[in-house]
Amino acid sequence: MAADSLGLPADSILQQVADPFRRSGPLGPLPVAERNPLYHLFLTPTVEGTAVLDAGAWRVEIATAYSNIFEYNFSDTFEQRFDLERSSTVLAVSRGLGTGLEVGASLGIQHNWGGFLDPAIQGIHDLFGLPNADREKVANGQYGLYLGARRGPVRAYVDLPPGTGLEAPRLWAAWRLLGDADSRGALTVRGRVKLAAGDHRASSRRTDGSLEVAARRSWGPTHVHLSAGIVRFRLPTALEAIMRDGAWFGSVAVERQFGDRLSLIGQFFGGSRYAAGFGFAELDRYPVNLTFGAAGRMGRGWSWHLGFTEDVPPNSPSVDFTVDLGLSRTWSPG
Repeated sequence: MAADSLGLPADSILQQVADPFRRSGPLGPLPVAERNPLYHLFLTPTVEGTAVLDAGAWRVEIATAYSNIFEYNFSDTFEQRFDLERSSTVLAVSRGLGTGLEVGASLGIQHNWGGFLDPAIQGIHDLFGLPNADREKVANGQYGLYLGARRGPVRAYVDLPPGTGLEAPRLWAAWRLLGDADSRGALTVRGRVKLAAGDHRASSRRTDGSLEVAARRSWGPTHVHLSAGIVRFRLPTALEAIMRDGAWFGSVAVERQFGDRLSLIGQFFGGSRYAAGFGFAELDRYPVNLTFGAAGRMGRGWSWHLGFTEDVPPNSPSVDFTVDLGLSRTWSPG
């Protein structure tokens, strides 16, 4: 293998000339979020790593998530009927400002409907002898997004129609304190704000904020990503009786990289409950999710990710499953 006068392999130089956007470093973690419909009216932080754009670089990403949701619970006091499928598509733009600083903004749109996956899910449950969570008691393809009180005056806390709604815009800033993409370790602080906007079926229309720390430690092609933070809410008057005004969240991800273009990733993420005191696990327990997936680079600044998220354990606030798919393009300076 030939080398140039600086001792660099010739094929490496040719690869970088052919692809000036080629970057090394980890590809994870997978950018997924909690999809509980009640939680998602508020700020549900996306799992992010320590990566920050270089000074002057731009990044545009479009990501979509499709979730199947079924939580059907009754007690003497409350009634919960979450029976729907939801697609949520987000367009995000970010910019590197130098000295390890990145800022960005995103806007999403979601569509809620009865869906088409109910027969397939029940068939899989029956095939493997898995619990069906009372799905067999409700006709397939039904829609419901209702949470209400049954004792005393009947009161609906959440009663949202199907259809399409605009989510609240989100702004963020990230500051890398230590390391870079090629370092064995890195540390980044990130803050997010959800604005008081959006359609009533997709947003609380109140301002929420979060602050978190993300860390990475690498051993060759193996990377461990950690994050932890807090989120604070401004509650609508109608939900003050059932919601908390804050929560903590965190994640741990293990990434195995295969060259510069592909990584396989597994991760847990979750946090404390946004609501409590209902008397059934699907709202009172902590939301925890397990995600498996892959991420990759395709050249000329393009990258992608694909993830499958399952609630762990199944009787928790987290939704039954979500498929996440994202595609992005980065323009590097120069």
